[in-house]
Amino acid sequence: MFFGDADAQSWVPVRQWHADQVPKPVAGVLTATGSLTRFVERHFAIPLTVRLHDQFVDTPSETEAALLACDVASPVLRRQVSLRSGSKAMFDAESVLPLDGVPAELMAQLECGEVPLGNLLIDRGVSLSRSDLSIARFDRGSGAQQWARRSVLRSGGGTRALVVELFHEVFWHRIAAAARHRL
Repeated sequence: MFFGDADAQSWVPVRQWHADQVPKPVAGVLTATGSLTRFVERHFAIPLTVRLHDQFVDTPSETEAALLACDVASPVLRRQVSLRSGSKAMFDAESVLPLDGVPAELMAQLECGEVPLGNLLIDRGVSLSRSDLSIARFDRGSGAQQWARRSVLRSGGGTRALVVELFHEVFWHRIAAAARHRL
């Protein structure tokens, strides 16, 4: 995990998480079930672009394999990106996509690294669902914590990907400002 060990975090399933203890816009982002990029762009008018950090073939950890229902020896594509607004990273994301059955066209689009994974799946006309949605607070040292969420994206065609997103503080400031502006 390029932003820390996600397996070591205390993930709380969204159904057990207390969304009423955080501002409504924060809860809305953390519990969005479709494409997060499209949700942020539509609800908060914050356009996002992808910055690809790394992308490589790997094998999943035991936790990743269990969530993806694949073997720990299965090849996966590990994709590490930042979603940016202008020059600022709003959140980082790492996706783990089992390579078994991934269409060549989708693989080519992933390799370009310019479009968020959820958007790629939706743009292909694929119905997208999100399961195993969990929330955590990553300890970033010196007492600072960042919100994170983990889920499995599933398409009607069987493509699935584990996605972990870690949100930067600047993102929450932009969300709060956009929410105030909408009032």
